[in-house]
Amino acid sequence: MSAGLGIRIGTAASVAALDTSEDPHAPRDFATDEAMLTVTRRSALDLRPGAAPSLAGRQDRQNRYLISGFADRVGDPVPVIDEDGRSHQAEDLFATATRALVAEACAGAACDPTVVVTYPDRWSTYTTDVLRGALERAGVPDATLVPDSAAAMRWLEGSRGAASDGLVVIYDLGASSLDITLMRTGAESGTIGAGANSTDFGGAQFDHLITEHVLDTAASSASFEFDPFDPDTVGALVELRARCSEAKEELSSETATTLTIDLPSVHTETRLVRGELEDLIRRPVLDSIELIRDVLHTSGLDVSDVTQVLLIGGSSSIPLVAELVSSHMRVPVVTGPHPDRIPAIGAALLANEIARAAVLDAPVAAAVALTRPAPRPAFASSAAASATESTGTSGRRKVGIVFASVAALVVIAGGGLSVGTALTTKDAPVDSVSENSTGASPSAATAATVAEMGTPANGLPAPTVAVDGTLIPAPGTAIAADGSIVSAPGSAVPAAEVGAPSAPAPAPGVPAPNVPAPNVPAPNPQLPGYTPPAYTPPTYTGPGLSDAGGAAGNVLQGVGQGVGGVVQGTGDAVGGIVGLVPPLLGNK
Repeated sequence: MSAGLGIRIGTAASVAALDTSEDPHAPRDFATDEAMLTVTRRSALDLRPGAAPSLAGRQDRQNRYLISGFADRVGDPVPVIDEDGRSHQAEDLFATATRALVAEACAGAACDPTVVVTYPDRWSTYTTDVLRGALERAGVPDATLVPDSAAAMRWLEGSRGAASDGLVVIYDLGASSLDITLMRTGAESGTIGAGANSTDFGGAQFDHLITEHVLDTAASSASFEFDPFDPDTVGALVELRARCSEAKEELSSETATTLTIDLPSVHTETRLVRGELEDLIRRPVLDSIELIRDVLHTSGLDVSDVTQVLLIGGSSSIPLVAELVSSHMRVPVVTGPHPDRIPAIGAALLANEIARAAVLDAPVAAAVALTRPAPRPAFASSAAASATESTGTSGRRKVGIVFASVAALVVIAGGGLSVGTALTTKDAPVDSVSENSTGASPSAATAATVAEMGTPANGLPAPTVAVDGTLIPAPGTAIAADGSIVSAPGSAVPAAEVGAPSAPAPAPGVPAPNVPAPNVPAPNPQLPGYTPPAYTPPTYTGPGLSDAGGAAGNVLQGVGQGVGGVVQGTGDAVGGIVGLVPPLLGNK
């Protein structure tokens, strides 16, 4: 069964969608989760030793072997460092996450899906080439790469039908950035301009604002002090920020939620309602709408040219986003119940189309693969034709003579026969075509005669005639210069034992007859059967520390670079957390 699998590896969440429908172009209702099988995981790889790599669940945050932050660093020459000090290239982590999703999405499904992987529109050709190479190394060599905008437009077509001429603004509000892409629909469909990408807007900014608000609320109700550089405090703040992110997602469908604050010096709960969340993020969302206007102006367009706005990305699920975009742009806003799944679902539809096209083309491709080149047209002079008809040759003999003529032309073209008067003299008998001045090869007339006869008197099986007229001797036999059937030199098979009919084996260098191959279905390997490759960390293979100082200098230089990368990453994380502390210190 053919199927399409769409995969999107995002900054915070990764989604796989599997489409097994018979008609990927049929309209369907994506307002329900039953429209397509989807798998959603955190963009965090579990690389624990001795286990196959897998993506973490949305609530899994305590595993020390989790590594994240690779989705936005594909093509970056600086490796990603895990807690054990191992170096990983971001594209290899991205590809490993892709394969893990393929295995999980296809577990228990009797299909071998075609895979389409999406990537941000801002990626360069170099970045996509790097990812393509990583996918081949990870065991997903046949994946097709498409931009997020193309996959999103395919989702729009599947849910709303083919669009007429117009302009669609794709508003992709993800975890760490906002991407805006302009897409023309209708007869001249395609991308307009370069779009825009801004890290000033995104779910991470919303999480930070909510965390500050929660800490302010807790500080106003209780007096507490803590050391922001204490490891326990840092861990507690990281956990609190994650809980604030979950509260933000919950308030997309609920009107209120409760947060637990568990810091070294305070343990309390606070209530957060949707109105508070909307007050916190209203200004950033309004600023993002101004970015849409700027992109339109840069492309020589106006807001009045926009037909509709398509909201994708996990942070677009906040109801306030659609409300503000619709009211300020004054155009219809389209999205799904899970905006973060839209690119993956669109990619699955594209993948299913590719799979269906391959299935439809399979019989034709198989016929082309199994059909041998057609023989050259048989050339027969008018004298040969008249001589054949005048002698009342049987139909079988006519076919044999035609095959013999073709065989003669093939051998002449290869230099095996000397051209006499048979092909140039009209009144020459047909048998003169087989005249051989060297006497080294059997004549064409002899070939036709042998093709007609049954088992010779010596008990050896008669040869068969290929489509191109070439004689194919039976196994253990050969054709002598005079056209007779003799035992092949060195053959251990006596004449009495070779009389049983058997399938002739093509002679070396002779084209095989054009016989249809049996219709044997190709094996259909199941993806759930494979095990993702275990990740092997790179090891140092250079000179030992006991070598000269030059080698030691190289080692120390490499260690310094690795430590620098770790310190830089730690500094960024701590910097984000320390930014939460001033509101607390001001309330002491």
